[in-house]
Amino acid sequence: MVNRLNQEIELKLHVPAGQAAAVEAAVNGRNGATRTHLQAAYFDTPDHELAAAGMGWRVRREGRIWVQTLKATIAGGGDGLRREEHNVVVRGRAMPDADASLHLGTPAGERLAEVLNASVDMAGQTFRTDVWRRTRAARVDGGRVELAFDTGTIASGDASLPVCELEIELLAGTPQAVIHTARTWVRRHGLWIDAINKAQRGVMLSQGATEVPVVRAPQPTLTPAMSADAAVREMIRACLVQIMANASAVAGGLGGHEHVHQTRIGIRKLRTVLRVFGDLSPIDPDWSPRLAEVFSRLGTSRDREVVLSNWLTALADVGGPSIHPSTEPPEDPGVPLRDPAFSLLLLDLLHFVHGQADDDGPDLVTEVSDRLQQLRKKSLRHARDFGRLSTEQRHLLRKRLKRLRYTAELTGALFSQKKVQRYLRALEPAQDALGALTDLGVATDLFHDMTEADPQAWFAVGWLSSRHDEVVEACTAPLQAAAKAPSYWR
Repeated sequence: MVNRLNQEIELKLHVPAGQAAAVEAAVNGRNGATRTHLQAAYFDTPDHELAAAGMGWRVRREGRIWVQTLKATIAGGGDGLRREEHNVVVRGRAMPDADASLHLGTPAGERLAEVLNASVDMAGQTFRTDVWRRTRAARVDGGRVELAFDTGTIASGDASLPVCELEIELLAGTPQAVIHTARTWVRRHGLWIDAINKAQRGVMLSQGATEVPVVRAPQPTLTPAMSADAAVREMIRACLVQIMANASAVAGGLGGHEHVHQTRIGIRKLRTVLRVFGDLSPIDPDWSPRLAEVFSRLGTSRDREVVLSNWLTALADVGGPSIHPSTEPPEDPGVPLRDPAFSLLLLDLLHFVHGQADDDGPDLVTEVSDRLQQLRKKSLRHARDFGRLSTEQRHLLRKRLKRLRYTAELTGALFSQKKVQRYLRALEPAQDALGALTDLGVATDLFHDMTEADPQAWFAVGWLSSRHDEVVEACTAPLQAAAKAPSYWR
């Protein structure tokens, strides 16, 4: 038995079917690549408690040997680049049973033992993979990486999913070596970042589901002693966890409307970091507009599929006429997320996150407190006269209130959690009311666009317009309550 303990640093890129032959040839290179048959069984409890804890546990035949592997997300959710990994080479010809004791003494192994000891059921095989892998080591800027091109299947019962992906794993050097290499393959072959690993897809199959779980942003790990530059990088990392996981699900056809929504939330949070704290760190001014473009395209999909659908139901409830939206389908939200330009943007952000932070600079808590105070003043100073604001002013107020909320969430670790959560709860009713007002405006515009093709849409326009003043009035009281909520940062 041989143990190998390390922290895996790799990125996985989805390979479109039309690019598989070219990618395989490129991985082979001039001197060829090693070809290995990998057949694995993955283990979990019947309630998938290991998957819920961010762990993947397998026994895999790699050529002529068996390797038992435990992988686990690192504290804070990782960033799509790092995972804990412990490998044990097990001697024997037949497939060995999974043995949790082989991982004891490692951080991931201790977590595995905790989950299994707390479970009322024994862990068993939940799904399997059958993959042919071509591997080649390469020297790149910043170190050495291993290129691994995988094709095959993930199966559970009668259900299966194809595998066609390129993994880039760090062998020596810095994470930037992996990021630099990924950029090259994205540009040359039109690949895109896929943060949904084989274990997550296998769990989905074993549950009989068609979508992987939605991922929300973890709490950034901030401390008062951190430099402002380091804090900005950490907040961006936390946003990337949410963006990359949900965007990958949508791009790969394994996500739905909520994944699109959470991708947009992650992008909005990231743009908040860039706007509120961008002067404290050497960020690229081009990032925010590039993110805004993707955000906008995803919003068009949500408006049609969610907002319009909700108001069609409301119209039917009040006895309105049957209205048939245009049969022209909206843009598949996966299109902008599969665009290599989006992956290149994510790689730029990952490169920044893993760069060297400046240890000097202003006091972090003071800076955060000052900016929270400014956001509070700007977003809530018109709470009393909201009804007299123009449409543009109301929209600006909503955007500023979102920035205040996201900034409070992202920097919450620097303050009393109880006070932070109390303050966030005070903002929620105002945000909900403003969101309803925005959706009303979006729906009115959408139905107005339908009137030429379907005159009955005028009924919807009129009915929605008649509700406008009522919805505006419903915003005033929660905004005033939010304005009175005591700040926690002073």
